[in-house]
Amino acid sequence: MKTTTLLIFGFLTFSMIAQNNIRTADDIIEQTEKKAGIYRISGTYLNTAVVNMNYAQSNVLSVMDQELLQKAEIIQIDLIYTDYPKGQDIKSLNKKRILNMLDIRSDLVKNESINWSVVRQMHCNSESEAKIMFHGAVIYYLSPQNKDLSDYEINQYEGLPKNDSVEITKESLKQFKNDPVIIKAFERNEWKEPTIVADVTGSMYPYMKQMVFWFLLKMNRKENVYLTLFNDGDGKKNRFKAIGSTGGIHNVKTKEYAVFRELLLETVSYGCGGDSPENDLEAIIKAQKENPKAKEIILIADNFSEIRDYRLIDQITIPVRVILCGTKYRINLDYINLARKTGGSVHTLKEDLEDLIKKSEGESFSFMGKMYEIIDGMVMEKVSKIKRI
Repeated sequence: MKTTTLLIFGFLTFSMIAQNNIRTADDIIEQTEKKAGIYRISGTYLNTAVVNMNYAQSNVLSVMDQELLQKAEIIQIDLIYTDYPKGQDIKSLNKKRILNMLDIRSDLVKNESINWSVVRQMHCNSESEAKIMFHGAVIYYLSPQNKDLSDYEINQYEGLPKNDSVEITKESLKQFKNDPVIIKAFERNEWKEPTIVADVTGSMYPYMKQMVFWFLLKMNRKENVYLTLFNDGDGKKNRFKAIGSTGGIHNVKTKEYAVFRELLLETVSYGCGGDSPENDLEAIIKAQKENPKAKEIILIADNFSEIRDYRLIDQITIPVRVILCGTKYRINLDYINLARKTGGSVHTLKEDLEDLIKKSEGESFSFMGKMYEIIDGMVMEKVSKIKRI
């Protein structure tokens, strides 16, 4: 009886601690606020939904795409307000605004995969100026995958240049100004006759278009490229996806753009697999097997998708260099750990994270403005905030 009581007490105590560790509206408004002259929607490839509120009020007036947001993967929320009266503490008002947004979707606060920023607009010197500025929130999200979205993405791919007669200029490359990570990563690193493994599932079109332009600019008819493209199962239903045999992996060795384009269109023609986690490692292992002389793998990865088959990592015998797409708001630790375990590296728009394998247990390091440390052999984000208990 005593043992049972202790077990129940321990369970209740653990439950209370777990509940108290859930992120709250107070946690969000206690973050260091960001400052902007006038807020402008960030240049990303994410969809955006605007939540309108009034100056000095907390009620939600309108929400874009509210029905779509119920199933969407929300990445970032910016809460936006004005610096008037100048320097005034409006945390109480902002807390009400955040709580009222829970009518849009109940997990916006407690779901810690959703990043929040609080943004104070500084370019206002009177109440009348403040009133005409935007107040509310901007939600950045990925649309849920469905047939209509897949068909739309396939049509986009079919619009890619049909042959290598197109001239690639500095002006034409400006279309990628939002996040030219593929082009910049290849510019900084001299990978010769690379073995490339690329995720072509939903939302990767902007990055695959960059890869097309890079191929036309740098590689076409100059040197061979080993290409392995994967779509997470050739349209296979989630329940049939087995670790190591999900499929949807297509590969070719070529220096001809037309061959690359054909492979790309073939791979995306099957549509998306549906769920977020992808079979990255299965694709890497196949590329490694097809190209036994490869010294490294260049993985073009979707930062918003987890690695489903991480347990296959021991089958990878060469370094994986990850070009990580979509890192403006967060870094997916799956890919940092993949790079570290294989002796590889991680490459984003402006930074290259090298020599991960040399970092020892307990060591801390900085990357993309955040601190990380090695704990029990894994890279973890270093959290400075102490949560309430």
